[in-house]
Amino acid sequence: MFDSKLILSEKKISKTKFRTDLLTLFYNSKKSLSVEDILIFFNYSVNKATVYRSLESFESKGLIHKVPDNYNHKRFSICKEINCAVNSYDNNHGHFICYICNQTFCLDDMPIPSINSIKGYDIHELNLTAKGYCESCK
Repeated sequence: MFDSKLILSEKKISKTKFRTDLLTLFYNSKKSLSVEDILIFFNYSVNKATVYRSLESFESKGLIHKVPDNYNHKRFSICKEINCAVNSYDNNHGHFICYICNQTFCLDDMPIPSINSIKGYDIHELNLTAKGYCESCK
């Protein structure tokens, strides 16, 4: 069973009501979340700075990761891996962006191949993004 307070405690993150609720929101969401999505979910009852600080804390501790979107807005998704890389923006799975709703979904079953080097290039990041229509929009 998912226990947001225990997870926050293990990661040495302050267990405020907002943070426990936010982590639960990420856990229960099947899509990535933007700051605006989070503000809407909480009926604007929390200020934007608090959201950004919480997201930064979650990301630095390996609980969430950034995901791409069509407009280069910041979106985040929960790390499903047991050991999501702390302080890393790399993801070892692909992402799917819907043409209609513009939501980004993690494709945990689509691993990104490991490419260590290509002659003449020093690769630091590799992304795999599929685009089409999600289940809700097709």
